[in-house]
Amino acid sequence: MERDDDYNSEKIKNGVQTAGTPEGEMENREYLTEGKDFFPASSAAENWHGNRINPKKGFTGYLRFIWPYALLMAFIFFVFLFIGYNSAASFPSMAETLRESFSSRFASIMTMNPLIIMLTIFLNNAFLSLLFLVLGLALGILPILFVAFNGYVVGVIVYLIAQERGLLFILFGLLPHGILELPMVFLAAGIGLRLGYQVFSALIGRPTHIKREFKEGLIFYFHWILPLLLVAAIIETFITPIILSSV
Repeated sequence: MERDDDYNSEKIKNGVQTAGTPEGEMENREYLTEGKDFFPASSAAENWHGNRINPKKGFTGYLRFIWPYALLMAFIFFVFLFIGYNSAASFPSMAETLRESFSSRFASIMTMNPLIIMLTIFLNNAFLSLLFLVLGLALGILPILFVAFNGYVVGVIVYLIAQERGLLFILFGLLPHGILELPMVFLAAGIGLRLGYQVFSALIGRPTHIKREFKEGLIFYFHWILPLLLVAAIIETFITPIILSSV
């Protein structure tokens, strides 16, 4: 009897007792499944869910969790940017039509007060990023389509500007604010893609934490992505024109 008691005490001490109960077995299965469902880096997901890092404070921790999805979105964007660039070179009339459409759309904005221009850029990027995140719940399809479309349009515009002003002008025009803006957009779209993957996992009967991950994604968006998009808009409005004037 004493030997059984010692054995039970040893099991509890080593953390085995809970695994022997039905509740413990369910917790272990769920924990293992969570680690496996994170297809690009299972250890990152396991550590994230295990440690429960606060997205407000754990910027690098959340990045380690979401970076594969954001990287995939960046890849899609640049692939379609390349496609758009080559399409504009192959079909100049299509590129000119797109340029006229954008010119008529933004001509009135560019004549406004710089502060209004900055707010317009910021609100546009903030809305698109939030849209990428939220619409990821539709199996992650819509963020992929939106990122692909925007990459294509940017590719066409880059081609048109390169023909007139050269690639150096584009580099100085995009790099100062793009180094902040693009990663934030990719992160928002990456969160949306992760949420879409979670919805898909739920549909096929795997345990997920969609509500929790959606909440954490929104916290990260409002605490980190939104402020950095504001900084990018300020740079694009007030600093980029100064740089371009010297090119």
